[in-house]
Amino acid sequence: MRGVKNTAPGCDNVPSWLFKKCSVELADVVAKLLNISYASGRVYTNWKTALVTPVPKVTSPASFGDFRPISVTPILSRIAEKIVVKRWLYPAIPLSTIKDQFAFRPTGSTTCALINLLHHISRMLETNSYVRCLIIDFSKAFDTVNHEVLLCKLSALHLPDTIYDWIVSFLIGRQQRCAINGVCSSVLCITRGIIQGSGVGPTFYIVMKSDLSTLSPTNILSKYADDINLLVPQYCDVDLATEFDNIQHWATHNKMTINLIKTKEIVFRRPCPLRYNFAPSIDGVALVDHVKSLGVILQQSLSYDLHVTEILKQCSQRIYLLRLLRNQGLPTDQMNTVFTGLIVSRLLYALPAWGVLVSAGQAGRVDAFLKRAHKWGFSKDVVTFNELLFKSSSSLFQKMQSPAHCLNSLLPPKKKTDYKLRNRHCSYTLPQCNFNIFKHSFVNWCLFTL
Repeated sequence: MRGVKNTAPGCDNVPSWLFKKCSVELADVVAKLLNISYASGRVYTNWKTALVTPVPKVTSPASFGDFRPISVTPILSRIAEKIVVKRWLYPAIPLSTIKDQFAFRPTGSTTCALINLLHHISRMLETNSYVRCLIIDFSKAFDTVNHEVLLCKLSALHLPDTIYDWIVSFLIGRQQRCAINGVCSSVLCITRGIIQGSGVGPTFYIVMKSDLSTLSPTNILSKYADDINLLVPQYCDVDLATEFDNIQHWATHNKMTINLIKTKEIVFRRPCPLRYNFAPSIDGVALVDHVKSLGVILQQSLSYDLHVTEILKQCSQRIYLLRLLRNQGLPTDQMNTVFTGLIVSRLLYALPAWGVLVSAGQAGRVDAFLKRAHKWGFSKDVVTFNELLFKSSSSLFQKMQSPAHCLNSLLPPKKKTDYKLRNRHCSYTLPQCNFNIFKHSFVNWCLFTL
């Protein structure tokens, strides 16, 4: 219990510091409570009440739909839930069913999801003039999960009977209260949803989406929680409309709803394709020339002018805060720490995914901004775009070589030869690349560059 993070308590108001400072005294008592709960397959009643905090999704919320409800369960309940996930639930999920899911996994992240998406787009553009991408949005995806459907999918996993009973008990008879500015509402019973903010909720969601797949192996699904991207190349045996009908059928069968207003289509293409006649867009789905996916602006030409402009705009706004701190007399070392946290961290977000594809001019714009920041005294050293890119990319490339990593399947096979050749830095078979878009995707860029 010493590892309990500083987190908000639930309805029982038991603070996190109590578990950290009194871990020795409470360890035996907590272990006894957890063992009784697991052995009996029952969840204590006071663990089933969640405290809901509405978090704004937009700058100026105007309706209930502009808030995201975060349910906070008691800390003891979260400890019990994480043990269930780590010891029983996650090991029971076949990895083949969640290989296209990059959220709520030990090695998953938004960066990995974007790398996977861009890798398949650039790979498809090797033999196709364009790739159609459908960004699918589910309405209130986490809050509308049907418990009967979820339990049916959980029953197919190889879970101990007592643990399955514990999960059933966890989902049945749940209640919640809304808290705003210290004022709590009355208790309301809930019969669906996966309880955002709980320890077991995220894993429930990837189980819910694990059986959603494409009709054709040529087409690709890339998932990050409720964000789903469907890729269909120019030459395919199952077109985009048929694949989308299959996803809509899956949503209806699983009692979920697709939001057509927020669902978008973007067509990625090579800079100068010889043929560029693609099928019309799906009825009710808007066709756009750029889209923001997981915080990165993707353009149909796979250029990152808009994304670099957006990043530099945000960083310039944060420079104003640094100026205020400097005027207040903040020392140089602390100023450099704040600069790293505000500016460098923003540049590093998903950098391996999009940084390998930027042009020299776009990288030069970032370098010019960083030089100005050093000149103004906000950073101690001059940091360059390429330094940040090489450092973050090499670190991720080393990690993805582990067989347990979610991106490991993107690596080509290793070289096999009986001859004693001179040592090479790359032990993988270098792929044949017809166009620079595929050669400059993250995996191939690392193979050729690092």
